[in-house]
Amino acid sequence: MRKRLGGPCLFVLLLIFISSCSTITTLSFTERDVKDSPNLIKNNGFSPYSTIGEEALKGWMVMLNPQNNLESPVIIDPEVALEGKTSLRIDASDKAVLILSSPFNVRRYGGYYLRCYFKTNSPHPPRPQLRFIVFKENGKIVNRFKIKAKVNEDWERSSISAGFIKPGARFGRLGIYIPPFKEGSIWIDDTGCFEVHGFKID
Repeated sequence: MRKRLGGPCLFVLLLIFISSCSTITTLSFTERDVKDSPNLIKNNGFSPYSTIGEEALKGWMVMLNPQNNLESPVIIDPEVALEGKTSLRIDASDKAVLILSSPFNVRRYGGYYLRCYFKTNSPHPPRPQLRFIVFKENGKIVNRFKIKAKVNEDWERSSISAGFIKPGARFGRLGIYIPPFKEGSIWIDDTGCFEVHGFKID
């Protein structure tokens, strides 16, 4: 059973993700650095929790731009998966899609490794953007990190290594932004955010 998803278009949040302003870092973490670290992302494999579209994807928010009454291009797909039994499929449409994780705690002096796997059957796929945004307790943004993912017919991992978090940081979100495209589908799966290291300064 496939569930199509789409929530209200929160335009301010969408602007956050298409903004060109981001933090540049020279850090380079790998899967080996987070081997024993817990995943901070809830429902990292996009498992369905409900037959109601807006409630199905626990741990994530899906936003579409433009928002209208037409069928959503975002689907929980039980036929394709890298890990577990499902993945999230985004079908070609004229909509920009923003998929945003639930917030998770971050520490100013932590290093973070974020990842997402992508695949596609589109002959001319767009370049999805993997994002890590860090907020103060009042919701003000203190850091933005982003990378453009490469997508092809096989699962391919994109990752962000983040650190040097600015003062006042309290929580972060992982985001995936997919521009409109004309043909085929893109699948995403096995997302993650892991704290690589943290230390306290008295």
